[in-house]
Amino acid sequence: MKTDPTFLGIVRRVVGARIFIELSPQIPSASPIIGGRLHRLGQIGSFVRIPIGYLNLYGIVSMVGASELDVLESAPPLPPTGQRWIEVQLVGESYSGDPFQRGISIFPTIDDEVHVVTEEDTATIYPPQGPSHIIVGTHAASQSLPARVDLNKIVTRHLCIVGATGAGKSNAVANLLTAVNPATYPNARFLVIDPHGEYASAFQGYSRVYRIRDPQHPLLIPYWALSFDELSWFLVERKTTSESLQDVILREHIFQAKRARADSLSAGAVSPDEITVDSPIPFDIRELWYALDRAERVTYLDMPRSQEALVSEGDATTLISATFTPPGAGSAAPYKPAIQTPMSSYVSKILGRLKDRRFDFLLNPTQYDGHNKDLHHLLQDWIGHTHPITVFDLAGVPFEVIDLVVSTLTRILFEGMFWGRNLPGIGRQRPIVLVYEEAHSYLPRSDVQSVTGYARRAVQRVLKEGRKYGVGAILVTQRPAEIDETLLSQCGTFFALRLSNSDDRARIRSTLPEGLTALVDLLPALRTGEAVVSGEAIQIPTRVRFPLVEPRPQSTDPDVIAAWATNPEASTPYDQAVTAWRTQSTS
Repeated sequence: MKTDPTFLGIVRRVVGARIFIELSPQIPSASPIIGGRLHRLGQIGSFVRIPIGYLNLYGIVSMVGASELDVLESAPPLPPTGQRWIEVQLVGESYSGDPFQRGISIFPTIDDEVHVVTEEDTATIYPPQGPSHIIVGTHAASQSLPARVDLNKIVTRHLCIVGATGAGKSNAVANLLTAVNPATYPNARFLVIDPHGEYASAFQGYSRVYRIRDPQHPLLIPYWALSFDELSWFLVERKTTSESLQDVILREHIFQAKRARADSLSAGAVSPDEITVDSPIPFDIRELWYALDRAERVTYLDMPRSQEALVSEGDATTLISATFTPPGAGSAAPYKPAIQTPMSSYVSKILGRLKDRRFDFLLNPTQYDGHNKDLHHLLQDWIGHTHPITVFDLAGVPFEVIDLVVSTLTRILFEGMFWGRNLPGIGRQRPIVLVYEEAHSYLPRSDVQSVTGYARRAVQRVLKEGRKYGVGAILVTQRPAEIDETLLSQCGTFFALRLSNSDDRARIRSTLPEGLTALVDLLPALRTGEAVVSGEAIQIPTRVRFPLVEPRPQSTDPDVIAAWATNPEASTPYDQAVTAWRTQSTS
């Protein structure tokens, strides 16, 4: 009824699911108090209700304005002249007593009444859901109304969280992960790939953190779990576009070393005839280096080359080369091998990697030799502990191999779930979610040449196929325009926090339904901790306020004024900073 205090105006034009509403001149204020609550009329992103008998249509305000100049009435979709008006995008409906549902069965007509949506109406649009829904915050339009998302859709259809620096992305991630209560979901498992070491502080008490050189839970990624392309790129900077004779020799040495170990593995023997050079079979990389190095140095005392001119045998474990009598001049003994392949550059590069302490977490995985510990022990450590969250703190990983590390972490977890998908407690029987923080730095578009793309290809497989095998993904980035297009297209739900860059907003605009793209224009004006949530995990795009998580991830800005107002330290420990830099370990 027009006498109802919720009366807003009447429908003046209908263009498909988009309608134009003339606001009533009888509204005493732009901020009326209805039912003891203050309402702001015409707020972008707010709801309106159009009653048609027992049916209520609901729409989202996408534009507001007032026409003061004369316009041609025959030029739709312009609103009537000289009136205050709002543009609304219809999103759904509900019959009296029935729950809200997406889609429109009956469209409004001219002069239909439009009303303000009250808290009772909002509760109809967002009713309490089933056990798959979790509370992640509150609706911006009603702070007393919890915002829920469908956890099933988050895991099986993937999620992307975007926002500028300082917009609250890390807090949104922490809030989402802590909303999955261990008491309700004791079998839940999130694995956070954390390049900057921000999340350990936010998940104290219900997470296990793996760091390089950590005395309790060291981050170890066995080199033999890498594919041949990945390992040879890391060891000798091999280019995948070509295959040199040296590459062929290296491939054959690695293949034979894996064959020799295949039938004596802790996880179970494998026939040597069933493996390839890419199979994750342990082998001793120091013995590989020693064999290649020895072949480069060997000389022979006799022409048939049956007696080596050995001076002293070396030691593969301590990287000491074998020594031989230098070859004679001309045709004099000792003699070089009859057929020589110049492998010296590869030998030197492998030795350099082995001596670089920064890569010990890759090239010196302690007991992970296939006998004492195997890949199943690694999966058990990462997934099988009692906490719901595993954090891989990659702050100590050299930047040049971050792409390789993320690729290998992803592949180990995905392949374990893929091949064990029908086993109890694995795969579909216990889904996992991989969280990729700062994803733009190692999952860029394919035209970015500074990153090899190993991580991008591994994560693409997760997002394309993971739902079938119980592997979900959450991408977190401040630059969605720089993320690989294939990855973003596979995300079914978006949490879009404050974004100022037009390219980034354009990428988010393409994910929203036609007619609701005006919500993207809200993104630069969102408060810290607010997001437009859209996609499969929520019924309709909604502006959500995330609560502040305490303790917080260590991603907050420094308090510049407080820091500058204190007296300088009497003795600043720059020496400790330099030592930490040299040893690649933080205090």
